[in-house]
Amino acid sequence: MRLEHVEPSPLSGVPGVVMSMLTPGTDAELVRVDVAVIQAGASLPKHPAGREQVFFVVSGNGRVAAGDDVEHEVRAGSVVVWSAGEQHTSWADTEMTVVVVQRRRPG
Repeated sequence: MRLEHVEPSPLSGVPGVVMSMLTPGTDAELVRVDVAVIQAGASLPKHPAGREQVFFVVSGNGRVAAGDDVEHEVRAGSVVVWSAGEQHTSWADTEMTVVVVQRRRPG
């Protein structure tokens, strides 16, 4: 067993977003898990998914879009999956807490 305390830190260059990496000291090249708190009105700018990414909304409401820029509402319980390289963005309409799981496919 390993027990660690993780401090949230502001996401560089993205006001209103703090992240906690839940997989420190592990092989984050294979799997990475983060918790992000996105303040109401804040957004993550459009960017490509570095690897397959699952975005799970724990609390709050917001919107997401992929490369087609079509917005989709998300709320607690919503799961969004982006493929590696897929352009995407997200906005928080209310404070939104999300878990982001990223994995690199072997090979």
